[in-house]
Amino acid sequence: MRACQLEEFPCEPRGPGDLIADVARSTSDAPARSAAALAQVRCDIIVGEGATVAGRVHFSRTIDADDAALCTRILVAAGRTGLSVSRAEADALFAIDAAAGERCDDGRFDDLLAKAVMHHLMSAAGAAVPARESALNPENSLAAWASAVDLGREHRSWLARHLDQMKPASNVARAINAILRMDLVERQAEPPLALLFDIAA
Repeated sequence: MRACQLEEFPCEPRGPGDLIADVARSTSDAPARSAAALAQVRCDIIVGEGATVAGRVHFSRTIDADDAALCTRILVAAGRTGLSVSRAEADALFAIDAAAGERCDDGRFDDLLAKAVMHHLMSAAGAAVPARESALNPENSLAAWASAVDLGREHRSWLARHLDQMKPASNVARAINAILRMDLVERQAEPPLALLFDIAA
């Protein structure tokens, strides 16, 4: 039996409906349960089988459209009370990105990753963010709601650590790399952070 843990919540083999219901029922621990649910999605993506991919052909280490949609549903369920995307959830998405070298999702997961990271960064910087349901909707452009934020050293370091684990050619990696290269003095003359992250176009 495969095992995977994130914090105190084990990655038990549960289908998409059960994962969503568990996250939706949670209260103060919604972000942690969401991150644990995303960890299970990652486990199933790695091996190409499991409760979250049951009933369809799924190649190992590949993200398909259903995987991306499930990740979105998990994140939206965790934010139903207005919580912004947490660091743990963003880390879980980065872990999925690192585990899956192949994509057959028309860019949906990369779009979700960029929007979730931006949602987290903006909130951490004290900026207003829209509800997750709106912010993470694949039909809504990141540039429509995101704005530039002044990244502190800790946030830049966090992004740099994840960048080291990503494929340099990935759209998200290029966007993050562009952010890290911004000089504090030049930041006002650069395109807004939202545009750098807007990889869905």
